[in-house]
Amino acid sequence: MIEVCPKRNLFISFLDWHFHEAFLNIVGAWRNFLSFNLRYFSVGELSRTLFSHWHKMGEGYGRGFDLPRFFSVFIGNTFSRILGAIARSVFIIIGLAVELFILLAGLAALLFWLLLPIWVLVAGLAVFGLLLV
Repeated sequence: MIEVCPKRNLFISFLDWHFHEAFLNIVGAWRNFLSFNLRYFSVGELSRTLFSHWHKMGEGYGRGFDLPRFFSVFIGNTFSRILGAIARSVFIIIGLAVELFILLAGLAALLFWLLLPIWVLVAGLAVFGLLLV
């Protein structure tokens, strides 16, 4: 007869779940949060288009060469690119700051998850007065 559910010690099953399955699920969720944040703030796209015109508000130089028109368009386009770079830089910095927060919060959550069984054991022993301090 084939055994559907292998007989294992309940404590060993818990440790396997806690330190393997649940740990991998937490790491997977953490990776999803990190990936979502980078996409939410469009960090990659904003980095690629850092010096593009602000809202594509660039002027063409037109036909022929007119020196005053050339400098006017050049200064306007440069100003538009600088304004775009400043705005994009702000959002990139905010996105990276949130990414750092998620990274640190995930590390704290993983550390908490790994130490939770020890904390529960110590707290349980302390409640029952079995801990010799």
